[in-house]
Amino acid sequence: MKNTIITRLGMLFSQDDIARIVVKEKGEKKLQVTVDVQGMKCKQAKRFINNIINTIREAFEMVIIHGYNHGTAIKDMLAGNFTNTHIVEQYQDPYNKGVTHMVLA
Repeated sequence: MKNTIITRLGMLFSQDDIARIVVKEKGEKKLQVTVDVQGMKCKQAKRFINNIINTIREAFEMVIIHGYNHGTAIKDMLAGNFTNTHIVEQYQDPYNKGVTHMVLA
């Protein structure tokens, strides 16, 4: 499953973008995708995250590392006006203000 997803993502993203994505299998059918969008503009990050969600097309958890110390624009965008029909739940990490979690179906 992990290799199939990485192959699909590789068709859409450059090697630099792929380096920002980590795909892990957690258990038999649980998938976690960690995405580092630090240093991106809001518009770039929004498109990047949406493309990942729409490419994977199955249930998974996404951990988005957006940072906190050098501005909160991406964090605010995710909390405010980011939408995708696959998002079931979205919440800020209670221990790290620079991370947002999404549960997708």
